[in-house]
Amino acid sequence: MNPNFSRRHSNKKRRRVDEKADRISDLPDALLLLILSLIPTVDVVRTCVLSKRWTSLWEHVPKLDYSYKTDKKMSHQFVHRFLISRKPCLLESMRLIVGSHCEAINIPIWIKYAVEHGLRELELDPYSEKGNIRLPSNIYACKTLEVLTLKYCVHVDVPNTPVCFKSLKILKLQLVHFKNDESVRRLFSSCPNLEKLDVKRYVDNVVNFTIEVPSLKSLTIHDCSDGDGRRGYVINAPSLNYFSIKGMKDYEFSIENMPELKEAKIIDVFDINTEKILLPLASSVKRLSLSLSPLETRYADSTVYSQLVYLELSTSKTEWWNLLMVLLLNSSKLQVLKLTRDEPKKSHTERMSNPQFYKPVNVPPCLLFCLQRFEWERYNGLHEEERQVAMYIPTNAKHLKEARFSTKNRGLEEKFEMLKVLARESRASPSCQFFFE
Repeated sequence: MNPNFSRRHSNKKRRRVDEKADRISDLPDALLLLILSLIPTVDVVRTCVLSKRWTSLWEHVPKLDYSYKTDKKMSHQFVHRFLISRKPCLLESMRLIVGSHCEAINIPIWIKYAVEHGLRELELDPYSEKGNIRLPSNIYACKTLEVLTLKYCVHVDVPNTPVCFKSLKILKLQLVHFKNDESVRRLFSSCPNLEKLDVKRYVDNVVNFTIEVPSLKSLTIHDCSDGDGRRGYVINAPSLNYFSIKGMKDYEFSIENMPELKEAKIIDVFDINTEKILLPLASSVKRLSLSLSPLETRYADSTVYSQLVYLELSTSKTEWWNLLMVLLLNSSKLQVLKLTRDEPKKSHTERMSNPQFYKPVNVPPCLLFCLQRFEWERYNGLHEEERQVAMYIPTNAKHLKEARFSTKNRGLEEKFEMLKVLARESRASPSCQFFFE
């Protein structure tokens, strides 16, 4: 065989293989930039060595995603070099997770650059041993910003000058540091189109945390601190659809009515007058999840839930069954009832209180006319109160279609015995089916 022919044939074959292997390079720039925006910026820059086609493509990627955790060998100066080397095009998204090695003075400079280049989404998660990071002043007038996430060592001090987050839809604040009450009020009042707000707090300088946002549709508050009876929340959000609070102790509340509210979760609050929380939402809420003890909160028995169709209640709280009976009596349209036991902590030993379960004098109207589904998650049947409630619901719910019990860490024989006990009881609804999972 002619050696030249063999060599030419081999070269053609190699070119065909290379062409097939690098089909991704034939994609249009817009699609390649979209792909590059899905990976960390450190890896984006590394693509410049792939081929001539990729040499300068990274300079046009509209996103900066940097975390010192993913590549600890990479200096924070990488961010600085990336910003000054890229083309003067849009930088729509910036995610910065920086450690103590990063000089705090650089972060506001980077954010300022992003704001000037059409920033739409910002996530800032810094750790600093030299104090909190202050945001640049131009961010408070950023008209393009739509999503803002601030975490930990960020100092929020909204200036007295005109402030407007015209396009901001989603705001997440996790353990950030506010200067004072007025700074909180000015921040939220500068967001005319805000729809979702997530707040996690511990101890800060704010006494009255005021949220007055007419456009707000979703509000989540997780407060890990003790209010000492002096601190409180003022909430005025008439367009709210979803409301969740968790972990508060001894706080005051002032909440305006929520006529549009559909779902609410009140979890692990202590020494709080829950009437001030539940009353404003009682006339509109359709789905309600509660993890409360009537002994640890001030609860009003007269609160009526006129639209409630779904109720979830934790059975891990002291005398939870008394709260359940009050809720059933005051929720005439209830269709689904779910009871659930929280996962016990390793150092936690459960304690049930001594008072017994007493059937109400009158059967709740929702059991007579509406309830169709009863579910109990992590049911164990070890306590008399649990067994009494498990039998009371099917015995009185005339339109119940399904009763479902799930258990954990129980043997098959124990589950079968629990099923037999429940099956022996009479059922108000002949079509009701029992399920054990």
